[in-house]
Amino acid sequence: MSLTKPEPPVMILRLREAGIRGGIWAFIGLLYAVLFVFFVVFSRRWDIPADPFFVAAVLAATIGALIYSSMRLAVLMAGLLFPISIIMFTLGGGELDLLHLLAIMLPAGALMGALYGYLSHGSRIRCADAKTLAGFCVGVLVGLLYMLLSSRLQGVPLAWLVAAMSPLTGVLYVLLVPTFIHLYDDLLPPVGDGALVGGFVAVFISICSFVMASSVDTGMAGNLVPEVELVLEQLPSAMLGGVIGAGLAGVISGLLLTDWQDL
Repeated sequence: MSLTKPEPPVMILRLREAGIRGGIWAFIGLLYAVLFVFFVVFSRRWDIPADPFFVAAVLAATIGALIYSSMRLAVLMAGLLFPISIIMFTLGGGELDLLHLLAIMLPAGALMGALYGYLSHGSRIRCADAKTLAGFCVGVLVGLLYMLLSSRLQGVPLAWLVAAMSPLTGVLYVLLVPTFIHLYDDLLPPVGDGALVGGFVAVFISICSFVMASSVDTGMAGNLVPEVELVLEQLPSAMLGGVIGAGLAGVISGLLLTDWQDL
């Protein structure tokens, strides 16, 4: 009598794969939404000489690509950097300068990431330079597509834009990143890759910490109160759009049983 466990039916495998990928992509869509809303609002505040939606598409794709490709380090960095942000909030006397927070968190994150890259050989932060370029280029492509269609997208809710742009960004990234890794897989040593990932993760954590703290006490945002209020107003619907849009893309990917990107 054979004790070999029978393989599950193909449909069960597809549904299981669809559920896993849907959950992962939905989480990335949520991160994308947070970054997108923040950069749309603050690119206007900082007078960046480009369309706010184009800026947000590029930066959200770049940072999101690195977090997606280096999740282990991102989780580790979150555990180390969130306490630093809490200490800064405590010492800030009821008000915190966002640029001051970034000026401290970014070097700290880069240093921790570089140390991780030095000590953790063969980790998933390898090729972070190529993944950064891939995320940046994908963000530019999606941003340019938005610019081409912007006249027809006037009045479209931000949540709908995120629901469309987040899965499109994810699909293009998955398609293009192998080529970028093949061409640009040795631009930086592991220490440099770690510093790159750590710095970008620190930026994301700083943004989340600032928005979360300001949601509890808007006065903590100082002269950025109007921007923070706008971010908090837009975030719930945008996050829902990102979760649904990217989550559906992940489910479809799972149903098609496309290959995982183990890069």
